[in-house]
Amino acid sequence: MNRKRMKIICCCTLAVVTFLFTTAMGSGQHSASKTESGYSPEDCIECHRTGSDESERQISISEYEESVHGQEITCLDCHTEVVDDEHQATEGSGTVDCSACHEQENRHGVNGPEEDRPQCHDCHTRHNMLTKTDPASTVHPDQFSATCSACHAMASGKTDYFSWFPSFQIASHPKADFAGDYSDANCLGCHQGGAAHGEEEPLVDQDCHKCHRSPEMEGAMWGKIHPTADRKKQPAVFAAASIYQVSIVIGVVLLLGRFFRSQARVHSKKNEE
Repeated sequence: MNRKRMKIICCCTLAVVTFLFTTAMGSGQHSASKTESGYSPEDCIECHRTGSDESERQISISEYEESVHGQEITCLDCHTEVVDDEHQATEGSGTVDCSACHEQENRHGVNGPEEDRPQCHDCHTRHNMLTKTDPASTVHPDQFSATCSACHAMASGKTDYFSWFPSFQIASHPKADFAGDYSDANCLGCHQGGAAHGEEEPLVDQDCHKCHRSPEMEGAMWGKIHPTADRKKQPAVFAAASIYQVSIVIGVVLLLGRFFRSQARVHSKKNEE
């Protein structure tokens, strides 16, 4: 066998070996992207995309891809408890531990019962997380009123009208900076982040907390910021709200009585004619 033929055989053998090695590596990488149960991110999308008939738990893939997690994090990176085909019927299998990646501590409702505390997704959404500088983000300053009112409707003035009506708080007074949003709808004006993540530094440039929440200026307000008609916790507001409600009921009854009397007079005159 001459040298030329031997060289051709060696090249062909090397090509075959390289192909087999590459195929094996590709197969290994594909299996490495799956969980122990054999799922891949593509499998998750196929079942849980919007419009799928495979699962009632669906997400918008386009929204997720545009989110802060969409480009680098897959379903399996967060939903680590999905281990078998029964995961949809297994309670807690889809639970996500955000602290595995994020250092911020969830201190929202830390003094309340554990089972009633809000979770990260209650504020940040589950799959459409955007940066806090994005106007469409649920944690953008302009969206906080809507985001907070989902759980704190009464404190946001969405309900319990009779508690807010008799409130004696001063809505405006000489401010150092008229460019600020001094409004009770601006949740971050006071709640700078200590209740959410425990941050010590202010999250926005609102400075209401300097006076209204500082130990030196404690009580520097009239009335309650979030008045509630509660007999035990805020009896004054409860009494005022009760008086307003009774007054309105009496007023309505008197107006109805006057209306019916006038109708009776009209009917009586027609009969006389």
